[in-house]
Amino acid sequence: MLKLLVFDVDGTLYDLKSHEIPSSCQKAIAQAKQNGLIFVIATGRTHYGLGAALNALNPDYILAVNGAVVADGQGRVLAHHDLTPTQVERINDFCHQTQAGLAWKFLDHCYIYQYPEKIDWLQPQKESDIGSEPFIDCPAQDRHQLDLPQSASVHADPKAVEAVFNKDPELVFLRYSEDGYDVVQRGMNKAVGLQELLDQLGFTCNEVAAFGDNYNDIEMLKLAGTAVAMGNAVDEVKQLADYVTSSTDQDGIARALIHLGCVKA
Repeated sequence: MLKLLVFDVDGTLYDLKSHEIPSSCQKAIAQAKQNGLIFVIATGRTHYGLGAALNALNPDYILAVNGAVVADGQGRVLAHHDLTPTQVERINDFCHQTQAGLAWKFLDHCYIYQYPEKIDWLQPQKESDIGSEPFIDCPAQDRHQLDLPQSASVHADPKAVEAVFNKDPELVFLRYSEDGYDVVQRGMNKAVGLQELLDQLGFTCNEVAAFGDNYNDIEMLKLAGTAVAMGNAVDEVKQLADYVTSSTDQDGIARALIHLGCVKA
């Protein structure tokens, strides 16, 4: 019996065409919560930088920074995986040498170290319903001396990234745009955060349905007892899914929740 529903954000809950969460999705999730199901968001975003629209869905838990942070709906951090001091210095040194855009994601805020104009998502997020509050300019580049971050956002020449970090044993650069990367410890993904949450709640994988559309959802979908791929998902995600629903902008979430018996039509 399903007890927990976990959703990727962009391309799953959030329609990238209309830049909104479809009303059918909002209603279906509210009904599922009323029916006693636990609602979890899994995202590369920070738990404090979801934005008003996602916060309005009232998630019970958040798997943030691609699984490196687990928080509850009130923002209390339940678990986190920090980069090591050596890993942080390696990334800082690389970004200095290549004049890369660099932002560090800490448990409290996202600190912008250098070349904010190169970070393609920064200004759009500030101008969105996320706002500017989660972001702090840090030209002194010293925030990591107080405590350690969980992830970096790096905008650098892909050839330089490949030359330095290809097959790195400790760090992985997850590409999200032409020259943009989320940098996390190798082996960190949404499934790590999901497993930690399940352990804390005492649930099994068979009590979980996971919804996703892209490569960074694959480990999470494999862990869940029920894997749902969006109609707009990449082929690799569709191939491992137990159920392929319609696209996000075609009521995909609502259709899937009806199919799974979580809500009524």
